[in-house]
Amino acid sequence: MEIFLFVLLLLLAILVSNLLNRFVPVVSVPLIQIGLGILIALLPLGFELDLNPELFLLLFIAPLLFNDGKRTDKKALWKLRVPILLLALGLVFITVLVIGYFVNWMIPTIPLAAAFAFAAALAPTDAVAVSSLSGRITLPKRVMSLLEGESLINDASGLVSFQFAIAAMVTGTFSLLNASWSFLVIAIGGALVGLILTLLKFQLLKWVRGLGMEDVTFHMLIEILTPFVIYLAAEELHVSGILAVVAAGIMHAVERKRLDPQLVKLSVVSKSTWSVIIFVLNGLVFLILGTQLPSIARVVWEDSGISNTQVLMYIFLITLALILLRFFWVSGLWMFDWLFKSDKSKKTQKPSVRASILTSLSGVRGAVTLATALSIPFFLDNGDMFPQRALIIFMASGVILFTLLIATFILPILAKGNEADLGNERAERATQIWILRKVKRELQNQITPDNKAATEMVIRNYRRRIQELQQGENSQKRDMTQAEKGKTAGDYHLGT
Repeated sequence: MEIFLFVLLLLLAILVSNLLNRFVPVVSVPLIQIGLGILIALLPLGFELDLNPELFLLLFIAPLLFNDGKRTDKKALWKLRVPILLLALGLVFITVLVIGYFVNWMIPTIPLAAAFAFAAALAPTDAVAVSSLSGRITLPKRVMSLLEGESLINDASGLVSFQFAIAAMVTGTFSLLNASWSFLVIAIGGALVGLILTLLKFQLLKWVRGLGMEDVTFHMLIEILTPFVIYLAAEELHVSGILAVVAAGIMHAVERKRLDPQLVKLSVVSKSTWSVIIFVLNGLVFLILGTQLPSIARVVWEDSGISNTQVLMYIFLITLALILLRFFWVSGLWMFDWLFKSDKSKKTQKPSVRASILTSLSGVRGAVTLATALSIPFFLDNGDMFPQRALIIFMASGVILFTLLIATFILPILAKGNEADLGNERAERATQIWILRKVKRELQNQITPDNKAATEMVIRNYRRRIQELQQGENSQKRDMTQAEKGKTAGDYHLGT
């Protein structure tokens, strides 16, 4: 009964957080939810949530990443594949090395291997937190595509790096050659498992439809189970479950592009169902994060061997080091692209400091970082306690809060006035309207007595989407008029 009441309270808190955000829009929903989670943890409920990191990744991160993979812009993902990989892989490994040595130098009581594990937990940006930015901050489109693509992949590289660092700390041995080979197998194997299982699912559904089973509820249940089954299968094969669900999500997005009148109703139901699921999961992720903070803070606050002021200073310095490292990596990456790959005949703009700052401050850490830190074992192989485990988890929580605060209060100020993007977005809206109108006409031509009701429902959705885009276009015309009167300096976008 206690578990049921606790879950009910969390669901109620999701509703309250969105209501509060209406009255206090300056504070982001994730921050409100973390605050409500802290309050729930302090209530005398007689129940304390013991977060299982592996179960957390399965129940929350797997479906969220699957949905992000379905919704991601495939063209932008492919166009920005090189910078995305350099951020999701290169920056993660550089972060592990630089931040690991920095933490070990700053806090000598944390051994180097444990510092590497801590840095690996901090390395990946959080897809859920990044997605929450898009609803309240107008970032340049290519910057947002870069952030979303990075957050889809870097969870896997961060988790693998963390596992190797923990193994080195616990056992006292480490082989760079074995670690590199294992990473390739885990990463490539995870993507292949996701692709193969998704193709098998498509064949299964085709066979089921051949039997005349067109029940939407049946097919929707299969789709909801998909990310969980694929994640579990990949983990059982000892490859990356994270990359498996991301690959599966992208495959579903490609399949969804095929226009099939028989799947129209399922598409409408799927979109509505997943919107509810994602709304709830997003809220639960940050609420659960909040429920863990009081117990974590209590241990460090009462007994860590380090003064509370020092701990807060460590959190600030580590967050600053993460932002600076990200800034220099992104700036160097963009400058290299401008110097050696850009077509100067097209007068490509030189990379701006502002664009690098926006990308650097958008590297929000979230629930994946906390779940990873909480999976640190209590004991080493020799029976000794893992050094400074509570301090590491507390500092990871502090960095999460710090990056969320920056994204909530500082990033919106810097992101204002993206004049350079308005012209591109206006052209993109016009293209989207043209495509939607063409698809609407094609659907009208394919209406039959059997699919009339479902097809007309989709056509109405297309009309509503066209109206929304037209309203946005009118709004952008006003924005561009204002922008022409002000500063005209544009942001540099990677891949242009």
